[in-house]
Amino acid sequence: MEGSIVPYDCIIVGAGPAGITAGIYLIRKNLDILILTLDIGGQARLSTDVENYTGFTMIPGDELVRRFEEHLNAFNVNVLNERVKSIKKENDLFKVETQERIYWAKSVIIASGKKPRSLNVPGEEKLVGKGIFYTTLFNAPYFKDLPVAVVGGGNSAMQAILELSKFTKKIYVVNIADDLTGDEILKEKIKKMSFIKIFNNSKV
Repeated sequence: MEGSIVPYDCIIVGAGPAGITAGIYLIRKNLDILILTLDIGGQARLSTDVENYTGFTMIPGDELVRRFEEHLNAFNVNVLNERVKSIKKENDLFKVETQERIYWAKSVIIASGKKPRSLNVPGEEKLVGKGIFYTTLFNAPYFKDLPVAVVGGGNSAMQAILELSKFTKKIYVVNIADDLTGDEILKEKIKKMSFIKIFNNSKV
């Protein structure tokens, strides 16, 4: 089904920080835009304490996303909750097809972001939500006073470690690299916690 006969100036795929910022810039230029996304905020929604977003020394991920939504609403940005199936160039326009309809645009910005990576190990899929989680935003209390393993050594892993440290003092880090690889400020916080055991050059 056709969603728009007159083409948009731009369609943005994704509404994480990059997609939202692009949308606000474009609408302030008085351009006709549409954002297609499955959620607002992207991975920022899954973050606990965000310390590297300009303008905030620290802000919870869900609060940052709430402010994203307020900013979008203030400019009346057109946001639709639709999954994009395909994007094709036809003559001078882009044909953007979702599961619901077809849109046309003069330009497209793809800001679809990233997804958490699975380990692809036996048993993982069956245990997702039953002890295996890809975010600690809502699930850290599940591990209260329990031993927990965090796989990874980048910023996401270190943020998870810091959040878990509020609930348990039995944290094991399985890191494939020689050392933690995220921001130094996070590394310093973690290495001051003697109850955290880090296994570098290791993998599940």
